Amino acid sequence: MSKKLQQNGLFESSRMMLPEHREAYVQHQQKLAPRSRPILDPQAFEEMSRLLAESLMLKEPVTIVLFDEWEDVHLTGTVVKFDQAGRTIRIQDLAGLHDVRMRHIIDVYAN
Repeated sequence: MSKKLQQNGLFESSRMMLPEHREAYVQHQQKLAPRSRPILDPQAFEEMSRLLAESLMLKEPVTIVLFDEWEDVHLTGTVVKFDQAGRTIRIQDLAGLHDVRMRHIIDVYAN
């Protein structure tokens, strides 16, 4: 009997990989590797600061995207306090108050 027909020989001898399998493997490997922090340009930083200041003054909700190595965290609420010296903001949502460091924010958009 041929070796290919014994145990798992048929699949071990096969070198073909379907494109769907390759794409799934690449996506899986990307999920395993931690991401690096994106570099924000000054114009994007100014726009985020403007939206946070408007939320503070007008009490309008904003969504803040916080950087995490594995998956971005979205936080929606209104800005209660904007501390320039400490580079932190305090945001209130349905769960309560959250203190957020400005260096963790990668995006802000109005709701």
